[in-house]
Amino acid sequence: MVHPYANQRIGLATMHGKECALAAPFRRVLGARIVVPPLDTDALGTFSGEVPRPDALVETALLKAEMVFEAMPDVDCALASEGSYGPIERLPLVPGGVELLAFVDRKHGIRHVETMATHRTTWRLQRFAKGDPDRLLALKGMGFPRFGVFVVCSSDMSRPIKNLATVDEVIAAMDREAERSQDGLAVLYSDMRAHKNPMRMLVLRAAGFRLAKRLQRLCPKCHAPGYGPIGSRRGLPCEACGEPTHWIDFEIDGCSVCGHAVSRPRKDGRRTAPRRSCKACR
Repeated sequence: MVHPYANQRIGLATMHGKECALAAPFRRVLGARIVVPPLDTDALGTFSGEVPRPDALVETALLKAEMVFEAMPDVDCALASEGSYGPIERLPLVPGGVELLAFVDRKHGIRHVETMATHRTTWRLQRFAKGDPDRLLALKGMGFPRFGVFVVCSSDMSRPIKNLATVDEVIAAMDREAERSQDGLAVLYSDMRAHKNPMRMLVLRAAGFRLAKRLQRLCPKCHAPGYGPIGSRRGLPCEACGEPTHWIDFEIDGCSVCGHAVSRPRKDGRRTAPRRSCKACR
């Protein structure tokens, strides 16, 4: 059976070169071609913060997908991404992030969202006074100029300076922002736009392969793309007394189009849970 997306055009909502990361996964796995219409995706939020997202990651990504359909009425499938990077809530000194890909097939009524959490990020945010000699070391540690940076006044984060190309430009911008700041500090932080961050591109590529492989699977009943894990059921029996525990017992594969679902045993083959996880045996 020829896959429904073979030789199909999939519109990608981006103005920051994300096709460089996502074209290969969709071409290799599905035989589909990524096309990029001219869109202003910054209207739905910027990494530099001056334009906030209108909604959460999933909803914003779906709004971007709708922008594709408005720009390309002849395309039935759209792809959009959203990312969020910064300090981890429980480990504030350790940066991390999440990439989210939203795929919409309006012809078959398919909406699928794939997420990928990662610790692979160069995200940093530091504050410096004018003339601070540690600025050069900070820039080197952030991977500049291969990895982009933003500079902004510490007391007014609404007007970040972007697209700085040289060390001299960054230092001059930091001096200006520190001078106009109420606390005398300039903020130097990572530019996480995809075309300015090679490591983010790698994470996007990995997420793209994960999504493409999910779409590659067809429902055994209606043959719609995207058949795969949709949930799980807890209650794996205790190895000592046989009572159900909070461990996952069965995983569930399903189809978002026809609703067909099948439960299957855990992939690791485990049939019982450790005694220490059982409330009855404690």
